[in-house]
Amino acid sequence: MRKTVEGIILAAGLSTRMGRQKLTLEVHGAPVISRVVRAALESDLNRIILVTGPSNTQLAKALGADAGHERLFIAVNDRPERGMSSSLRTGIMMLSKESPGVMLILGDQPFLTVTVINKLLAEFDKESDQIIAPLIQGRRTNPVIFPASLFPELAKVEGDVGGRPVLRNNPDRVVGIEMGGYYDDVDLDNADDLQRIRESSRNSEFV
Repeated sequence: MRKTVEGIILAAGLSTRMGRQKLTLEVHGAPVISRVVRAALESDLNRIILVTGPSNTQLAKALGADAGHERLFIAVNDRPERGMSSSLRTGIMMLSKESPGVMLILGDQPFLTVTVINKLLAEFDKESDQIIAPLIQGRRTNPVIFPASLFPELAKVEGDVGGRPVLRNNPDRVVGIEMGGYYDDVDLDNADDLQRIRESSRNSEFV
């Protein structure tokens, strides 16, 4: 029986390098944040916590009907200028006490798919006290599943980082799953990234 892993989508960034709210920009016909949330909702994740900044009206509009989905919960980070770790703590506080693990998802990876999420979840089912991370030709990337035993350590992370310090502190607990053949982990940071992504030949469907 699949363990009820929850997801935290980090979407409170200030988009300073883009100069505008990057998560509402469209990629292949859908806002970036909509693509990420839709992949999470169609996966085997249980509750999904979307961490936004205090001004989240644009994000809610970009999500459309999914903003009211029964498995999607909005958590507001009132101080997003403190970096990604502040959003991580906001999300951790919303996790269910019985959650065996959490998948940390970046809100700016428009080609994240249900297949990637579910393959990571399947591995966590077998190794539920390990950190499960995708690899692309040996390079570790996101999203990453952390077991509940590491929640306290995640909550202590400081600065503009997510779970990297916890990965660094627990190298013997990291299990990498190679996904190089079918996962494009490109993220959206600036206008050049947006142009490259929009010019890519990736199918616009959620798979």
